[in-house]
Amino acid sequence: MSDTELPPAAEPDLFPEQEDEVVATREPLTARRVAIVGVRLVAGVVGLGVATVTIAASVLLPLPTVSSTPPSTLVTPVPTAQQQVCPGAVLRLADDTGQGATTSSALGVPTTSSASSSGSVTRTPLQQSDASTGGTAEAPVVISTPPNAADPAEVILLSGAQSQQVNEGDFVGLAAATCSAVSADSWLVGGSTAVGRTTLLTLSNPTEVPATVDLELFGENGAITAPGTSGIVVPASGQRVLSLAGFAPDVVSPVVHVTSTGGQVTAELQQSTVRGLEPGGLDIVGATVAPATEVVIPGLRVDDLASVQTLLVGGASFADLQTVLRLYAPGEGTVSTTISVIPEDGVGTGTSFPYEFDAGRVAEVPITDLESGNYTVRIVADAPTLAAVRVSNAAPAANADTPAATDFAWLTAAVALTTTAQLTVATGPSPLLHIANPTTAAVSMTLTAAGGEGTIVELPAGASTSLPVEGGETYTLSGFDTLYAAVSLAGDGMIARYSAQPSGAGSEPIRVYR
Repeated sequence: MSDTELPPAAEPDLFPEQEDEVVATREPLTARRVAIVGVRLVAGVVGLGVATVTIAASVLLPLPTVSSTPPSTLVTPVPTAQQQVCPGAVLRLADDTGQGATTSSALGVPTTSSASSSGSVTRTPLQQSDASTGGTAEAPVVISTPPNAADPAEVILLSGAQSQQVNEGDFVGLAAATCSAVSADSWLVGGSTAVGRTTLLTLSNPTEVPATVDLELFGENGAITAPGTSGIVVPASGQRVLSLAGFAPDVVSPVVHVTSTGGQVTAELQQSTVRGLEPGGLDIVGATVAPATEVVIPGLRVDDLASVQTLLVGGASFADLQTVLRLYAPGEGTVSTTISVIPEDGVGTGTSFPYEFDAGRVAEVPITDLESGNYTVRIVADAPTLAAVRVSNAAPAANADTPAATDFAWLTAAVALTTTAQLTVATGPSPLLHIANPTTAAVSMTLTAAGGEGTIVELPAGASTSLPVEGGETYTLSGFDTLYAAVSLAGDGMIARYSAQPSGAGSEPIRVYR
């Protein structure tokens, strides 16, 4: 090795030994250590078991239910008197001298009968009227009866009816009407404003606050838009009298929808007819039932048919002596109906036929080929529909110088009676009570006059009948599930008819939650 050659370097130690490294050593397994480990294992297993049992219990065992009943009080409303309004005198657009064609006036005093199951009836005339009848016997009359203070839930039966036979100039005929409860929503089907026909709309407000009334008018050409049909104020204890021609002149087939806010009202139409110089009758038309898919009109009374048919050949002015069904359905589209005219007690020739008409327009369907007798009209429709029937009565002329006497009546749809009801028969010629059972089950009804014994009337399914009753008398109808009823009056050249009304409700307890 030369002097300049270096000796080989030593290779570094990649894993040097640490002087302070601790070397782990395994402790010897003794009996004491085995015992300690065993105890720990047993404790873990026991803990796991307890947890498992706790979870299972929480799933399987029902949890306690905590409930709380909100505080409440059973309150019986203060009972109020049953109340109805009778329409008052037949009116005309003129005064006693025939002047003042825009001013309404009364044509006499109606005869009003009323009764209550409590025995107490108070009569109070409305204090204001456009016809200047406020506070008089000619004004609309409010009949009322107090509730049973000891049992506010007791239903007190109240009913009333009025009639008036008029023979004054162009106004000749018989008018009758029931006394009815107020409403915020009423439909009127009847009347005409064609030439020679005058129709008045009367609105009566027996409440203690003014009523604001809006009108919707419909005719054979559809909805009628007219100024003054909204915001009509009817004062408290007051009556408004409005000429329908002022809103809708020359309308053959009007239908009127009446709605009110504030006070509630009763609404009627009063129609009178003049053919040339000859009076053609008069009538008071009460509110009908709301649009429905089944409409029942009992009490179509066809009398003196030959005299009516003789007059029908007298020209267009006599065309409205024909018996006709007026129909109206709100909305749009085509309405399909089945119209059935059913003779009472199966006596006479009835008819049934389909009929379609346009919703939104008033339609009229002549009912022909009826024999003299009494009938019920039933309409089944595929959309809610309104209906009424006009029927006429005529008496032949006594001599060549005396014209035939004619009168007419509008027959409104009847309300379904579903519990004990009471009705009062207006005074007039040959009063009849008409009852109809359009259901599929037979009905057994008990008819009881005030202070008298009950008469049981059996009525098969789908049948109708009529019974003679006493004018001015009040009757109770009981023992049935569903019935329709009406009262008719008819004589030589006179006819009138109205539907029975359901009873009012008592004061049922109401639960109030706090």
